[in-house]
Amino acid sequence: METLKGIVADITFRNEDSGFSVIRFKPDGRSDTSVCVGVLTAVDRGQSLHITGQWENHKRFGRQFTVAHYEIVRPTTLEGIEMLLGSGLISSIGAARAKKIIDVFGLQTLDILDGNPRRLLEVEGIGEKTFAKIQDAWGRQKHIRDLMLFLQECAVSVNLAHKIYKAYGNNAREFISRDPYCLINDIWGVGFSKADAIAQKMGFSHDSFKRIRAGLMHLLQEANGDGHTYLPKGELSDAAAKLLDVKEELVVYTLEHCAKEELFIEEEGCIYLPRLLDAEKTVARLLTDKASSPNNAVARYDAGAMDVWLASYCARSGWTPDQKQLEAIKTLCMHSALLLTGGPGTGKTTTLHMIVSFFREHHIGVTLTAPTGRAAQRMGSIAGIKASTIHRLLEFRPGKDRFYFARTAENPIDADVVIVDEVSMIDILLMKSLLCAFRPGAAVLFVGDSNQLPSVGPGNVLADMILSRRVPHVELTTIFRQAAHSTIILAAHDIIRGATPRFSNDKGENCFFIKEDDPLRCLSTVVDLVTTRLPKRYGFNPVFDIQVLSPMHRGTLGTQNVNRELQAALHPESKKIMRGESAFGAGDRVMQIRNNYDLGVFNGDIGYILDFVDEDELTVDFDGQKVRYEQKDLDELVHAYCISIHKSQGCEFKAVIIIMMTQHYILLQRNLLYTAITRARDLCILIGMPKAVSLAINNNEAFHRYSRLCRRMTEAKP
Repeated sequence: METLKGIVADITFRNEDSGFSVIRFKPDGRSDTSVCVGVLTAVDRGQSLHITGQWENHKRFGRQFTVAHYEIVRPTTLEGIEMLLGSGLISSIGAARAKKIIDVFGLQTLDILDGNPRRLLEVEGIGEKTFAKIQDAWGRQKHIRDLMLFLQECAVSVNLAHKIYKAYGNNAREFISRDPYCLINDIWGVGFSKADAIAQKMGFSHDSFKRIRAGLMHLLQEANGDGHTYLPKGELSDAAAKLLDVKEELVVYTLEHCAKEELFIEEEGCIYLPRLLDAEKTVARLLTDKASSPNNAVARYDAGAMDVWLASYCARSGWTPDQKQLEAIKTLCMHSALLLTGGPGTGKTTTLHMIVSFFREHHIGVTLTAPTGRAAQRMGSIAGIKASTIHRLLEFRPGKDRFYFARTAENPIDADVVIVDEVSMIDILLMKSLLCAFRPGAAVLFVGDSNQLPSVGPGNVLADMILSRRVPHVELTTIFRQAAHSTIILAAHDIIRGATPRFSNDKGENCFFIKEDDPLRCLSTVVDLVTTRLPKRYGFNPVFDIQVLSPMHRGTLGTQNVNRELQAALHPESKKIMRGESAFGAGDRVMQIRNNYDLGVFNGDIGYILDFVDEDELTVDFDGQKVRYEQKDLDELVHAYCISIHKSQGCEFKAVIIIMMTQHYILLQRNLLYTAITRARDLCILIGMPKAVSLAINNNEAFHRYSRLCRRMTEAKP
């Protein structure tokens, strides 16, 4: 065994789950770096280490140092201090500012930061505001270093240590020692396996009550993430016994004890988290009540008055309506709830415009809303009045532990009629909040496409509404003449019928298929389409107008790798901020991947990096809303040149490129392909294997979701 002393020059690779890392290590007194490998979870670029291990010759990667043990130490050289400060660990200090500080204070730099930090004001370019940020960050770093030493044997990364400290502050050690499983609910990105590994390292019993309770909670939350509102008791017990490797009677005992404490609720053999059971019951009650109530907002307009107005509207607009479209507006005038569905080209947009025109001409207050910013923006441009996201309509407010909505039954939405687009995207929790915020007598029109993918969150709201037959439902099916000229729309309807679209690749069409069996050649073609061919032929902006879609995240043609290739091709020279394995630079297209109520951005929001505020802070433009991100918060962003088809719901893009390969077979479904194609407005290109398209079209078995909303609505009294 040999011991090396030096500085971490770079992190080449890190597995956040196992902690295995590959680093470039610069030993003291040497100008070159060495490759070191091992479980190095708590180290970051710029830190000084003492590492113990031995040299080995890897067959593929050559000579490298395998680390058996490491210790984080305080740097004692100018180079070490400069690398520590310039590594990005300290807010508002990048490489250039680190050099300026070192030039002024030399080897005394760290002592000054500890004991007399105001002397930083002597450094050119550091004012009071920057000084305050540096002082706060340096204080946090001290506590984080202590926390990392405490958790060093528990495979906790620097990034995770930051999150833990942010959640618990100086009491982090106490919280974790008492119950490490609290990390699952309190720290975004910590799952059961990570928390369990920490607990086991700390000596928690394999069959402890806290461990089994955490395992049950994990399985229920995982089921919610898969779209279920509950799990059958037997299925949950079996899964928990296997996951935890404990006797099933211990699981059953823990489950019953948790039910007594109302952590879970059992209803007819179904195990719910309390808020999901409440949401399901509330939505069933409010929907059936609304559907069986007359529309008081327009009750004074009888059938004769409606016919007169419709005749006038058709004469003014030159529009000849379909009978189903007329049925939609007349039904909404009789009931306080209506569900309007239909595929592309069937007249949903025209019907929506007609309905909004009627309400506005008769001075009836109407509000438009949709689940995502892009869907709301599109909806507003169609209807001629501003639309907002559901979260903004309900006026979300950040809370201590979670957000809350200001609009409730006590403070309802100020509208006679609320029109909700893209209803297929709404999960049971958001639907509950929305329905609760309607004022008495207000009417609601739900607009959607039942053939699209269901919501990412728990519940099967749209499908259950249709299946229950308790909400008046008008389905538009006629493809109008103008839409029939679009091969995108014709292809979408072919897919829904279970037929394979006919791609002819004629110049006058807007939906094409490029055959490519080899993943690497397919990737190269995608990059060429985005960067060169489509911009040259159609004038599309490669960043703003073109969206690549892939069914999966991993693999050669998964979103992660495609994003890396497109970023390298589109922005090879731009200044970048590193966060883990990702580099974010000016001009990058990015997506927010969790709800952040403090910043006012939500899971699925797509934006563009405008510029750098500081050396470790950047600004992202989300459809005109400019949001600042510090380096430590960049793990909430991913690149969005290529996104998953699930994440594209509610969006519309000028041009869409859809990757279809048999390696994605596990996710290939009819509604997935349909959703992808209907994201394209002007141009759609499928690239890959015809067999993959066939697999998707022939798989019409939607993933089953555990939900009792339909049953509750069916059984509800009118």
